[in-house]
Amino acid sequence: MPFINTLLSKDEHEEERVDVQENHQATTQETVKKDEEINHTATLHNTSEILLSSTAEGLSGIEELKSTMESIAAAAEESAGAAEESLGAVNAVKINSSQILKMSNISVENIKKLENSILDASQKINESSENMLRIAKSAQNVYEVGERLNNAGEEVSQTVSLITKLAKRTSLLALNAAIEASRAQERGRGFSVIAKEIRALSSKSNNYAQEINSIVSKIQTNVNNVRETIIKTKDAIEISSGEASQNAISMKELIQTLLLIVEDVNKSVKEFQELDEKIMKMQLSSETIASAAEESAGAVSEVTQTISMQATAFNQSNSAAKMLEEMALKLKNNSSINEEEIVNDIASAAEELSSAIEEIENSMSQSMVALSQIEEAANISKDDAGKNIIFAKDANKIAMQVDESIAKINLEIQEIKEKFNQNIENINKAGVDSRQNLQHNEDVLDEAKKMKRNIKYLKKILRKIELTIVQTASLSINGSVEAMQAKDAQDGCSEGFSVVSNDIRNLAQNSEQSLDKVNDIVDNLEDETESIIEAVDKMQMLGVREADSIILLSSEMQNSAKEIDQSVAMFMDIDKKLDSIVHALQEAQVGAEQTKTAADLALNNAAESKIAAQHITSVSQTMAENVSDLIEVAALLKDE
Repeated sequence: MPFINTLLSKDEHEEERVDVQENHQATTQETVKKDEEINHTATLHNTSEILLSSTAEGLSGIEELKSTMESIAAAAEESAGAAEESLGAVNAVKINSSQILKMSNISVENIKKLENSILDASQKINESSENMLRIAKSAQNVYEVGERLNNAGEEVSQTVSLITKLAKRTSLLALNAAIEASRAQERGRGFSVIAKEIRALSSKSNNYAQEINSIVSKIQTNVNNVRETIIKTKDAIEISSGEASQNAISMKELIQTLLLIVEDVNKSVKEFQELDEKIMKMQLSSETIASAAEESAGAVSEVTQTISMQATAFNQSNSAAKMLEEMALKLKNNSSINEEEIVNDIASAAEELSSAIEEIENSMSQSMVALSQIEEAANISKDDAGKNIIFAKDANKIAMQVDESIAKINLEIQEIKEKFNQNIENINKAGVDSRQNLQHNEDVLDEAKKMKRNIKYLKKILRKIELTIVQTASLSINGSVEAMQAKDAQDGCSEGFSVVSNDIRNLAQNSEQSLDKVNDIVDNLEDETESIIEAVDKMQMLGVREADSIILLSSEMQNSAKEIDQSVAMFMDIDKKLDSIVHALQEAQVGAEQTKTAADLALNNAAESKIAAQHITSVSQTMAENVSDLIEVAALLKDE
């Protein structure tokens, strides 16, 4: 570099200046010794040459200073641009990070709401499952009642069969009585009528008994249909209950997965907070860099202005030095020159030089302060840029970790969404199936109502049998009366009539006892049938309520599914913002590295500028010494 070459030749100039001064002093001393025979021309010539050389060296230094300041200005501009770019990236990261924190907190709240919703749904499903089991138990009870009804029907059939046998025996006795009555001729005429009526009643009882058997058979068919249908209802309800329990278990598994997701999200939130702290530090550092860049730009502007002033001063000094050199030539070539005019010109040149040197020294003092400010700003930028590089790397590492966590959460939430939707379908299907299963209850009710009607008809036939039995018993009494009236007969027919009447009455009593038993059984059948109708009605009511509640629950869960969709969308948005953060952090790191490079360049150029400034200051000091010599020459010339 020219400036470095200037520095290398500095010592040669210094030696030349020292030699000139020593020659000047020696000349002065020799002149004094030779009674003021001073070679003023040589002194003036040497001084002007030194001043010309110094101004040329100063102008060269100014050019070098100007060149380094341009480099500093370029570095400051690059640093400011990089800092601004880095700060913009950091601000973008901050905005995204804040949004992610907010979205993560909202997601946690949504997941907790979903967790509570699923827990509530699980409890309702469990309750429905238990209610279904109670309905199934009721169905089992109906089945057992049907079994008792079937047994009761068998018992009715057996008892009615006994009544039929009694009626046949009564009819046979009545036939025997009629034979006895025909033998008794006139005395047996009344008994013959009674026997005929008893036979007719026995025939009716037998017919009624057959009709009862037919009705009992129908009732047993009704009972079997009830049992077969109710067992279908029971099996279907138990299956629905099992499915409901399985859905509840699946929902609880979802809750466990949600708890893990909440843990992952909370972990990510902590990582986000750590990332946010790094970003805040990067913001502060970037703002400090921007402020330092602004301060450096101001200092550069100040130095640039002083450079212009110094260049002007050095040019003025150069003009003054050239004028002195011309005066030296005039003194050398023309001895008749007006010395007073020369003295005034030298004094004027010295004054001009002194003013220029003072301006140079003042401006250089300002330049040195500004250069120190530039160095300080560059050091600040370098330090904070170095911190930002570290912060950016750390933040990027955290962002990558969070990105992995969010990717995992995304997969988990997607799985939950699929399972949750499947659960909704299963729960809705369970409700619809339960509704369909209740159709069997309608069939049970139909059969039970038919059975109820058959039982009522059966009771009606039993009342008819009861009437025939009462009439048969009454006729047996009449037969006993006829036997008493025929007591005096010698043929002994009265005794036969009496025996038959007593046997018929005993058979009627036995039939009445059997009928009482049948009536009790039928009354119980009627009560049990009514209990079946009530139980099935209750099952129907409970079943409809549970089916509707399950269908309603699936509808309510659809709203929770929307929350899952929102969470899915939110986590996908978070994932995108994370990608933006990673990209912005990379940009911030590049900006910080560029800022650090620019700061290093500014520091190097500032150091060179200081050397140049110090050299310029040294040149100005040399010029000041030469100005003193000029003043001394002017004074000597004036004295002469």
